[in-house]
Amino acid sequence: MGYRIDIEHKGCMTCGICMDVCPVEALDMSRPDHPGIETGPVGGRPLPWMVERPLQVGECIGCGICVRECPPAVITIATLPREEIKLAPRQGPIERPAPYTVDDGWMSLTEVTHESMKPTKPSPWGDIFPWRTRSRPKPWQVWTTMLDAPPATPMAPCQEACPAGTDAGRYVGLVGQGRYDEAYAVAAEVNPFPSVCGWICTAPCESACRRGVLDEPISIRTLKRFAVENGKLPAAPKPAKKRGEKVAIVGGGPAGMSAAWYLAALGYPVTVLEAMPIPGGMMAIGIPEYRLPREVLQAELKRIIDAGVELRLDTAMGRDFTLPDLEREGFKAIFLATGASKSRRLGVPGDDQRGIIPATRFLKEVNLGEGPRLSGDVIVVGGGSTAMDAARSAKRSGAASVTIVYRRGRADMPAQAEEVDAAEREGITIAEGLAPTEVVGRDGAVVALRCEVTVRAATPDGSGRTPWTPTGESRELPAASILVAIGEEPDPSILPEGAGIEVSGWAGIVADPNTLATGRAGIFAGGDVVSGPKTIIEAVAAGRRAAGSIHEYLAGARDGEAEIMAAVRVKTPAEPKLTLDIANRPRIHAPLPVVETGNFKATQQGFAEKDARAEASRCFRCDAVYGCPTVSVLAGRGPADSRVGGPSAAHAPVPAAATAAAVATPNPTQPAAHGGAR
Repeated sequence: MGYRIDIEHKGCMTCGICMDVCPVEALDMSRPDHPGIETGPVGGRPLPWMVERPLQVGECIGCGICVRECPPAVITIATLPREEIKLAPRQGPIERPAPYTVDDGWMSLTEVTHESMKPTKPSPWGDIFPWRTRSRPKPWQVWTTMLDAPPATPMAPCQEACPAGTDAGRYVGLVGQGRYDEAYAVAAEVNPFPSVCGWICTAPCESACRRGVLDEPISIRTLKRFAVENGKLPAAPKPAKKRGEKVAIVGGGPAGMSAAWYLAALGYPVTVLEAMPIPGGMMAIGIPEYRLPREVLQAELKRIIDAGVELRLDTAMGRDFTLPDLEREGFKAIFLATGASKSRRLGVPGDDQRGIIPATRFLKEVNLGEGPRLSGDVIVVGGGSTAMDAARSAKRSGAASVTIVYRRGRADMPAQAEEVDAAEREGITIAEGLAPTEVVGRDGAVVALRCEVTVRAATPDGSGRTPWTPTGESRELPAASILVAIGEEPDPSILPEGAGIEVSGWAGIVADPNTLATGRAGIFAGGDVVSGPKTIIEAVAAGRRAAGSIHEYLAGARDGEAEIMAAVRVKTPAEPKLTLDIANRPRIHAPLPVVETGNFKATQQGFAEKDARAEASRCFRCDAVYGCPTVSVLAGRGPADSRVGGPSAAHAPVPAAATAAAVATPNPTQPAAHGGAR
């Protein structure tokens, strides 16, 4: 696949801004073969047209800068098979008219635009206007970049896709340059669990990666792990101000510990109250060690605690303390981040017999070292990450066979494809299109699971999703144990009646989606206890948002998250030059892990240094390409200029001083027609 730049020529102004701003020189302007007229203040004489219309002459990286900056908004970008994208030949450089003095204030468009933004200048307007590209909210908002205080440049797709806003392109670029300490610091600035995410993040950034259209997305998650394993973080900076208002956080999972980290960075005394004997929430008790090594998680939890966070373990709300107890202890704000660890019941006849085990309970016993043992045939019902973790852990815990039963197809499973692949490599059977209807028992114990066969419907339903419908046929699968992993929900019992906090119909706490404030003053809630089961990176984002809102509540801050980011942001020098390789180059994968039955130790390897730097070099650097003064393109498809050696040669930016033909000098006494000749 590739990107094709489409221009509606009927509305085109032929201003050439799209060519000026394209960082990879994928656009050029055609040269007409007949003269035109450029109007001036006095006289008006015929002049040769300098340019006519935009043409795609090189590989596009899909950055969209031309779309945003086109004044009449006539440019779109389409994704097509690469062989269907036709490239025009490069038109050659343009010779600009010699400078002249304008006495009456008029200046032709030719004089204020340039034939190429790269590599000599970061602005197509030179010193005339300040310029930075931006996302244009409305198509009619033209010329929005000509501002005294231009807005921030748009985020790269990977950063926009990350719930925590991790600047992935920046740390990938730093890995490519061998600057591992800085890469680690950038990965950690918006996420106190960069190493954890380097192992198990669902990586929504990779799904949004522009490189994925050309060949395959960048291995962003594995590069994060490499940065963490090969870089060193500096000691956490001391808060600029020590504050007196104490904050209590109920729940030591990713949302609670993230909130604690950022509040501590702002100088608040923070206490985390965790019901389990270990901190980390589902990271610690729900994810097996072979996917997330304990020492990795413990190191990041230690960093948070060492920042001055008090941790109280084996302390459960409703059992050991209440909300009024915390208020009496002097906590001025409380953040409820108790998660969603209660497994849903199977909800079919016979689901109360021996051998029906909530998957979360089983994983908790595994991760706390209780060593649960299984035997015989084990069925896991569900298709998410919890189901995959339970199935692989069951195999390691002695099950003779493990079958995952899912009511839809494999492609519909919420779990990541790599998790499903890993389960199958370990000998686990995936049974698609089976909807449980009854647990068959004997003497009060499970012996089988009866399911109805379902098939994919021919057409999508009203939601756009293609449903799986029952066929009337049934199957019975033998089972000694059934692990139920069809979803988790919060436990509403932690909130007594009269707490002044609303609970939704599915037991989640109701909180303002923007501030995370509940109906009780000073009480905030976020993470899975509000949203239901989400990913770790989404919980991290909720924790930071809660910290920002608590800071606004306690200190009267106008934008709490902005103050947090000002305290933790890692500055890296601007990059004056980027080199992009946009030839087809497959994604580099880390070696597959070695699986040993009964062994819970992690065996998944990361990148070797040469592989990490090679993979990082595939990045389009969408985070920096918007404003980089010089962008060189290597091995791009499309005709190279003859001056650099033939169609297959790598090509560099056209020097601004290069000339191809003489152009008549315009008459300075004629006014310019806006959008005419350049």
